[in-house]
Amino acid sequence: MTSNAPPTEGYFKSGDLNIHYLDWGNEGATPFILLHHVQSSAHTWDTFAQRIRGQYRVLAMDMRGHGDSDWAGEGHYTTEEYASDVVALIKHLNLPRFIAMGGSTGGRVAMLAAAMVPDKAAALIMEDVGAVRPPSIAGGFAERAAAGDPEFDTVEEWAKQMQGTNTRMPYAVFQHLAQHNTKRLPNGKLGVKRDLMIQKDFIPLELWRYVEQVQAPFLLMPGSESEIVGEDQQMKFKELRPEIEIITIKDAGHLIVHEQPEVFEKTVLDFLHRHGL
Repeated sequence: MTSNAPPTEGYFKSGDLNIHYLDWGNEGATPFILLHHVQSSAHTWDTFAQRIRGQYRVLAMDMRGHGDSDWAGEGHYTTEEYASDVVALIKHLNLPRFIAMGGSTGGRVAMLAAAMVPDKAAALIMEDVGAVRPPSIAGGFAERAAAGDPEFDTVEEWAKQMQGTNTRMPYAVFQHLAQHNTKRLPNGKLGVKRDLMIQKDFIPLELWRYVEQVQAPFLLMPGSESEIVGEDQQMKFKELRPEIEIITIKDAGHLIVHEQPEVFEKTVLDFLHRHGL
């Protein structure tokens, strides 16, 4: 039976940083580490985590500079540094093995973490992200960083503004994210719980060298309406890892877990069950 209890909150040290994570229980089960999109938080996985917590020990992490984790400052938000935090979590909890899944930037971090400790990685799942990040995306983040942090009067205002960026996601999802991803500023307004400097480190790094280092079963899930993982990238993934599973999710863009939650869950669980996990 699935528990309705809230997750336990925890912290661990990664270098000088305190990193926050949510532990959804079921300690004896296979650990399943979830890594969020850039500018989001561990709470982006709440609904998915609640649904699968009876099968796995779900661990959702606030990546450095996000949510309730410490800020690292400009120059310390590289994919490698994010991945080193995941390895620190694995060591902190003494996990014998783990499943890693991430969306967007979190997927790239998951791949690096699986490559850094290949003997412990049981499976890797990447949601709509590839080994190459288009320079145009990095440029967009740099522009937003230069524009400064947005401020809002209410959680509803933030949710309504964000809803305009993705019409495939239900408004309830934006409300949930707004409640968890905002904080009260000294001036009384609300701001996003993340370090603006994460956007300045959003460089178009190629990660192909790590693809072959991942020894675990590997699932890549592009969204049919997204251009993040084009056919050229998919072909190169197949060249480097012929056994990789690539499943395109129909009628989904970049945030598949929120846009097509039931299909997302079934695709993930079917993949894991096929590999005895």
